[in-house]
Amino acid sequence: MTDKKWARLIPVLLVPALAALFYTFERMDNSMVETPSAPSTLPRYTLGTADLVRYDTDGEPYLHGQADSIEYFDDQSGRAHNIQVNLTSDEDHPWHVTSPSATLPPHQHRFMLDGPVLANGVWPDNAEPLSLRTDRLWIDPDRHLIETDAPVEVHSVSRNGNAVGLRSDWVTQSMQLLHNVKMTYQAPKP
Repeated sequence: MTDKKWARLIPVLLVPALAALFYTFERMDNSMVETPSAPSTLPRYTLGTADLVRYDTDGEPYLHGQADSIEYFDDQSGRAHNIQVNLTSDEDHPWHVTSPSATLPPHQHRFMLDGPVLANGVWPDNAEPLSLRTDRLWIDPDRHLIETDAPVEVHSVSRNGNAVGLRSDWVTQSMQLLHNVKMTYQAPKP
């Protein structure tokens, strides 16, 4: 009979004890509990001295890029360092772009060069060589676009200027300075 009393008494005593324990945990100040900091995001892969060539549908190269290193992450994003990109077209007027770093957003083919970004190309109207500088520049290989919404400085022999924003298609050889365009033209020398 004593065993039956204990069998009935244990659940009666255990339930209030568990309730008190849960109440105590609920009332604890969470700021007092130290949680480990999130681990730093480490790359899944690291590649040194990378050389990338992208081909068009005819098998002709139209983007050639080099980087000192590339880091690739689990979310399919990436970072590259000391970038040089050559963008070519059928017209043989390539863009040469350099930047200290680039960001490749997750699940995208385009990438952003972080400045200072320096680019050399040609004016589409007269094929005169030009150089430009900006703080950031998107390169979209699928659409053949280089573009930015940042301030841009453009320099060439016959004209110099600045604008906010640029869009250029390196295959069709078109270029637009987008906003607040200020341009100074040099008179041709006889």
